[in-house]
Amino acid sequence: MAPEKDPPRQSEREKSDETLRDSDSASEHQADFDRDAERVEADKAKLQSRSDSDASRDLGRADVGRSGAKRQAEGDERLRVERQTSDQAIKGERLRTDAATEKGRSHHQASARSSAELLSQEQKSHQRTRATLTTREEFLAIVSHDLRNPLNNISMAAQNLLEDPKDVKEMAASINRSAVEMLGLIQDLLDVERMALGKLTLHIEEHDVSEIIKQAVEQLQGAAASKGVTLEAEPQDVCGYVVCDRSRAMQVLSNLIGNAIKFTPAKGKICVSCQRTGPEGKEVQVSVSDTGEGIAPEKIKTIFERFSQIHNQDRRGIGLGLYIAKMMVEEHPGRIWVESKLGEGSTFHFTLPLRSGAIREAKSQ
Repeated sequence: MAPEKDPPRQSEREKSDETLRDSDSASEHQADFDRDAERVEADKAKLQSRSDSDASRDLGRADVGRSGAKRQAEGDERLRVERQTSDQAIKGERLRTDAATEKGRSHHQASARSSAELLSQEQKSHQRTRATLTTREEFLAIVSHDLRNPLNNISMAAQNLLEDPKDVKEMAASINRSAVEMLGLIQDLLDVERMALGKLTLHIEEHDVSEIIKQAVEQLQGAAASKGVTLEAEPQDVCGYVVCDRSRAMQVLSNLIGNAIKFTPAKGKICVSCQRTGPEGKEVQVSVSDTGEGIAPEKIKTIFERFSQIHNQDRRGIGLGLYIAKMMVEEHPGRIWVESKLGEGSTFHFTLPLRSGAIREAKSQ
């Protein structure tokens, strides 16, 4: 299902919001202008009234004698006090009116900002939901495709056995490889669900890391040979007993070797090695190196993310293997990373904690 084209609708909303803000601003400016104009007219009228009153009073002064001059002065003082009181009352009322206006505007602006934030959050949530649904649809399509491929291989091999059972061993090996591929994919899907629900459990014990490497290499020798790729484990002088869940460590190593096989061309080479590392040598670093095509720098940053390969045109997998490997390693706890250059191959590294005092000398020593 193709996603709807939301950008035009978002653009219309933004234009509408901008128009509304401009309209509110213009209304506020007009209200301020009208209020100030009314106050100017009121002040003019008040001054004119006072001027007329003063003129009338001055005319009356000419007609009064000295005895009346004192009374007139007292009247002038009372008038001055009354006018001062009136001016202060008007000023106070205007200040209260201005404060109420500003408070109302602040409330309106805060409400407008809140509405804008809510709208922005709604739009982002809508975009995330659409992206999730799109990824989910693509993911289901990819899983169906990747399960169908090995199932078709099993079906074809079984049909060939029924029609011409001469190459029984080769066909049985093909069936076994396809079945293992399907089981691996199903296991990946189940592991992702367990991790999402926080139900992933590890059975931690002490294991010889060299034996884990040896077993993983042996299990994937057939897959490497079928592609004409050399797969080997580099001998170590000193091996360590790591503290890990053996099946999960095997799963991580198998994922890394399996990826290396996918991206290494015929006549290429894959080497698995390990060494002591970390503070005071208390970790074992396992490395899987290949002579494949390498990884572009911009993809190295996202290669361990879930479904990282979904939008890749050259997709060989559903993008769960490295994500699961990362989660498994970090649960032990350990670290996982990659070093790669285009055209020069890649090397994936991960670490596991080393049991204190569990170093043994190699058989040659």
